[in-house]
Amino acid sequence: PDPPPPPPRLPSRPAPRGRPPRGRGRGGGPPPPPPPPPPALQQAAIAGLLDAGLDVVDIGRAPSPLVYWATARLTQARPTSGVVVTASHNPAEDNGIKLLHTDAMPFAPYEIQAVADRVASGVSAGLRQGNRSLWSPRADYVQSLAESFPVRRPLRVAIDPGNGVSTVTAGPALRAIGCEVIAINDDPEEPEPLHPADPQHADNVAQLAQFVAESGADLGFAFDGDGDRLGLVDGRGRRATPDQVLALLAEDWLERRPGADIHVDVKTSQAVIDHIHNLGGRARFGPVGHSLGKYAMRKQGIDFGGEASTHYYYRIDDPPHITDDAVRTACRIAQFVSTNTLEERLDRIPRYRISPEVKIPCPDDRKHAVADRIVADARRAWPVNDIDGARIDLSRESAGAWCLIRASNTTPFLTVVVEARTDREYEQVRAVTADILNGQDLDPSPLLSQRPLD
Repeated sequence: PDPPPPPPRLPSRPAPRGRPPRGRGRGGGPPPPPPPPPPALQQAAIAGLLDAGLDVVDIGRAPSPLVYWATARLTQARPTSGVVVTASHNPAEDNGIKLLHTDAMPFAPYEIQAVADRVASGVSAGLRQGNRSLWSPRADYVQSLAESFPVRRPLRVAIDPGNGVSTVTAGPALRAIGCEVIAINDDPEEPEPLHPADPQHADNVAQLAQFVAESGADLGFAFDGDGDRLGLVDGRGRRATPDQVLALLAEDWLERRPGADIHVDVKTSQAVIDHIHNLGGRARFGPVGHSLGKYAMRKQGIDFGGEASTHYYYRIDDPPHITDDAVRTACRIAQFVSTNTLEERLDRIPRYRISPEVKIPCPDDRKHAVADRIVADARRAWPVNDIDGARIDLSRESAGAWCLIRASNTTPFLTVVVEARTDREYEQVRAVTADILNGQDLDPSPLLSQRPLD
């Protein structure tokens, strides 16, 4: 399919804020019926596909990237779409269905809406009953990683799958490339995980960092719930920020492909942009989001990229597809750590003073219009990248400084990020950004109270 247009401006639903108290719903009344567990959703999806006359290859419990790999592999013999039942890094009540094209590209937002509209209008059974078969691609997948990323010396690697499904591939793959693997939180049946399976946030990697430091591991990897996002801890027990990991991977990529373009999203630190530039590469901005990022890479012919959300993307040839496979990325990091010192590499990556993502309340029926006005108004004073909201170049105020203001795709907020090179310059840029928000009758107090990340 052609690259998709921008995502539709659909009403959002509130982000989940944890489970409601037992016996009460979020609104204080009777609790809503519990969502179907993943096996029930999986079986319902299979039954619907079979009734529609489609043949189904059931690969069982698998991380999302393994489904991408299997879809691309099967398509080499016969066009095969993919279906993943997952909540990704979200709570279990958010379990849903992710749809894939025959090239393992995810459905774009407008395509998902088209499917929802089609279902709402009624779907008839197929002219035949489809056939179901079972296939486990894990052994072939692990073997492909073992052949691609053998380590040069033995490493002791700690992993934290966050009780997610990457348990089934992370340990086997890292052992296959020659690592000793020690694990925490590796039971996907655990009913009460110790932390969310979301390595974007430092709190969710703190347990792994302590485990690495106490166990004498060479490094550690944290995975999200469905195995497409990765966190990294070095041998000193220090968490690498998502931007540091992207810079590290970009450095590795440019050593093998000098002068390459690197895909980054508009939330990416200027420190990463500068690091890529200093290594002879070129950072190419794309929109925020897994599916939009992959389509941007394909449109621009880019083979590697990443996002501040800890997605790291590769175009691979066998089988041919673009993947954000955290296990594959972990294997590649382990391979180059076996010949390099991770700590020294991380230490030479510049770090600037960047805020976390700050949420500024803005109603659904206003947020996109407000974001558009900010783009137009900011252009009168500063250079603006408008590929996804407004990434405003504030280097005239302070060298290397910028802010991002964009409408959230899924919640009634504007997302704001600010960055500068020093604490004093950070405060200056934060004040400039607050003035921009004030100009749109928005309350900037969530931003003004926000210190930069450590």
